Amino acid sequence: MKNAMNEEEIRLDKYLNAIWRAKWLIILGVLLAAGISYFLASRQPTTYKASALLKIGRVWKEPLEDPYVTETIINSGGFQKEIAKKINVNPRQLKRSVHAETIIAGPRRSRYPILVSITATSDESADEAVQLTKSVANELIEQHEALFNEAIKPHIERERRLEERYKELAAQPTASRELLLKVEDELNEAKANNSGSNANVTEKTHLAVEVVPEASAKPALWRNVAAASFVAAVACIAAAALVGHFTPTQKSSAAGE
Repeated sequence: MKNAMNEEEIRLDKYLNAIWRAKWLIILGVLLAAGISYFLASRQPTTYKASALLKIGRVWKEPLEDPYVTETIINSGGFQKEIAKKINVNPRQLKRSVHAETIIAGPRRSRYPILVSITATSDESADEAVQLTKSVANELIEQHEALFNEAIKPHIERERRLEERYKELAAQPTASRELLLKVEDELNEAKANNSGSNANVTEKTHLAVEVVPEASAKPALWRNVAAASFVAAVACIAAAALVGHFTPTQKSSAAGE
């Protein structure tokens, strides 16, 4: 038992001595890692960000497009290439800069999409981030305008027919008062829903809030330096202990030969 404990203490001393002998190399390695990390982090540009919240339009409570489909379209290469061509930006830059994500809400077991978030980043300025965000949002709004016009068309036609029917009934002295009121109610409902006066029923795709730049994200300089220094210290100490572990074995082998 005592021999085992003594042997364990000897091994521990061997590792500590090896680490102590390599202390200057360990310090040098930590300083070198910290210097390289500081240099690389200081060269990273400040990132500017802007976000837009897009509310998908609807016609008579039917959404113009599934928000998840809208998200996929915005993140697709074809859509971004089209935007890049319009605003004279490199498609690769736009792909790196712009990202869409569906925002969901509601109870945990029955959550549903409510908005599409469009985020753009820029290494140049906050204005560029805002411009990229607005360009993507405006393109979606323009595309959904066509979807809205197509979806509202049959309802507008129904409103026209109800109006003609109401005029015909109103011009007939023998027309049923009950029927006239029914047609009038349907006509008023159609007008209200088609005009978009009730946003919960009919509205066009639009920005929920104005696009504004968010706080710029600067590189985490000292956190990166601290992390690199810690990793370098652990690696150097482990290397020194490993060298100390094999050194005696190599010496004893050489002596045996």
